[in-house]
Amino acid sequence: MHPIHQHHRWALLAMVATLAGVTATSVALAISALIDNTLLAVLFASAAVVLDLFKYIAWPLALGLLTMRRILAALLMMACALALGAVSSWATYDRLMTSIITSRAEHQVRFGLRQPELLELRQAEADRIEQLDAEALAVHQQANALRERGMVTRALELETAALARIDTQRQAAQVRREAASQELTAMRSQPAKAAGLPLQLATLLCLGFAAALEVVPALILAALRPPPAQQRTPVAATATRKQTEERGQKQAETEQETGLPPALQQLIAGTASGAKVAVRQVAKELQIGSAKATKLLQQAAEMGVLHKTAGGYVAA
Repeated sequence: MHPIHQHHRWALLAMVATLAGVTATSVALAISALIDNTLLAVLFASAAVVLDLFKYIAWPLALGLLTMRRILAALLMMACALALGAVSSWATYDRLMTSIITSRAEHQVRFGLRQPELLELRQAEADRIEQLDAEALAVHQQANALRERGMVTRALELETAALARIDTQRQAAQVRREAASQELTAMRSQPAKAAGLPLQLATLLCLGFAAALEVVPALILAALRPPPAQQRTPVAATATRKQTEERGQKQAETEQETGLPPALQQLIAGTASGAKVAVRQVAKELQIGSAKATKLLQQAAEMGVLHKTAGGYVAA
C-alpha cells in the first residue's frame, strides 16, 4: 500500500474543511430558522456546528475501535455519525430546495402579475399616443379653418397652446411606454434559475448533493487514517532484522580482521593500562564459558594488547 504524499494529504484535508464548512453553515442556518429568540438561536446553532464537525471525526474513530475489537463502541459511534449525517443532509437539502422553490415562486409572481400589468400599461400608453395624435390633427384642421376665415393670429395662438400641451403629453406617454417595454424585456431575458429543470429532477439533484457532502469528507478522513499497528509491524520487523544482520556482519568482519570479538576489544580499550582483566569478567561480559574466555585472553596476549603476569592478564 503506497502512502499518500504529504502535499496530497494537505490538499485532501483542505477539501474536507471546505465541505465541512458548507454543511456546518447549512445546519446553523436551519437551526437558526427554527428559533425566534436570538440568544437561543446562536447557542443551539453553535452546538449544531460542533456536532456536525464531530460526525466526520466519528468515522475514523469507529474504524479505530473496530481494529481494537471494541465492536459495540464502534457501532454506537457509527450510529451517532449516521444520525448527525441525516440531520446535516436534511439541512443542506432544505436550504437548496427552499432556494429553488422561492426562486420559482418569485418568477411566477413576476410573470403572473407584473407581466400582464406591463402589457396593459404599454398598450394604454400606445392608445394614448394615438389619441394625442388625433387631437393634434384636429387642432391643425381647426387652425386651417380659422386661417381661411382670415383669423390668422387666432389660428396661431390655437396651434401654439394646444400643440405644446399635446407634445408634452405625448412625450410623457412615450417615456412610460418605453419604460414598460424595457422592464418587460428585462423580465423575459432573466428566467428563473433552474426554470427548465423538472421539480422531481431538482429534488434528486439536491438529495444527491446533500448525500455527497456527507459521504465524501468521511471517505477522505477514513482513507487518511494511519494504518493499524499490526499492519506496520512487518515493515518494522523487516527493518530491525536487516539492522541486526548488518550489525552481525560488521561484527564478523571485525572478528575476522583482529581475531577478537568487538565486545572484548571494547572491554580491553576501556581498561586502564596495567589494570587486571579477569577471566571471569570476560566470560560474564561476552556470555561465554571460562575456557573460551581464557583462550581469547591468550590470543589477545599474543597480539600484544594484553600482558600475561603471574597474577593474570593486565592491559598493555
